[in-house]
Amino acid sequence: MKAGQYIYAKLTAATAVTDLVGTRIYPVFLPQNAEYPAIVYLVDNEPHTVTKDTPADLDIARVKFHIWASAAQGENGYQSVDDIDEAVRNALDFVEGTAGTVTVELCHYDGSKDGRDDEMTLFMREASYTFVTRN
Repeated sequence: MKAGQYIYAKLTAATAVTDLVGTRIYPVFLPQNAEYPAIVYLVDNEPHTVTKDTPADLDIARVKFHIWASAAQGENGYQSVDDIDEAVRNALDFVEGTAGTVTVELCHYDGSKDGRDDEMTLFMREASYTFVTRN
């Protein structure tokens, strides 16, 4: 989805993010044997307005970021999740403009919650954002 192009371009251009995760920023799922910390994003897209006579010129993308860090790092792993979450928020919250050939009219942070993997070897933070993109 178009919002994914924007997200990857913005986050890989943000030094505060790449200093923490490099380019380990993935759509939908982590690759097998991925290194941590890493970010995964999932996009749910819908038209901004639906009319019967014209296509929507804007879309709304609701995005979930899953920020992962190793629990083997103990408190440092949890702190890593916090630091990455803050860096992503600084890069995306209330931004607009074009990146990755996609124009975003508005992006805002909706909230976050902590989590973990089933084997309890990874810390996870799920952060939610809403993007309004131009078609």
